[in-house]
Amino acid sequence: MMTKKNAGKFKLQKERLKKILKQVTGNFSEFEGDLIPEVVIRGAGILYCFEPSTREFVKVNRGTKVFIIEEITKDKSLIYTYSNQVVEIETDQLFDIGFD
Repeated sequence: MMTKKNAGKFKLQKERLKKILKQVTGNFSEFEGDLIPEVVIRGAGILYCFEPSTREFVKVNRGTKVFIIEEITKDKSLIYTYSNQVVEIETDQLFDIGFD
């Protein structure tokens, strides 16, 4: 059963993800507020990250530009990748590049 606290949290995640998708697709006619800065996954090669929607670990390429949806804890973040994945990753694996 979903509590009110979780429902509010998911609503914020959904709104942020919608904003990211508008930014990625270039749909600025309906865009409100500030742009969301990109971050990059540190290193080279492959990293396996947890995908909450499927409850599986999926392959993500390091060096990929991503957007932070939410910092789940101080050590983990929920991110959106350009390959249309929403995954959890350790925050120390991310490097802020700002607006490229």
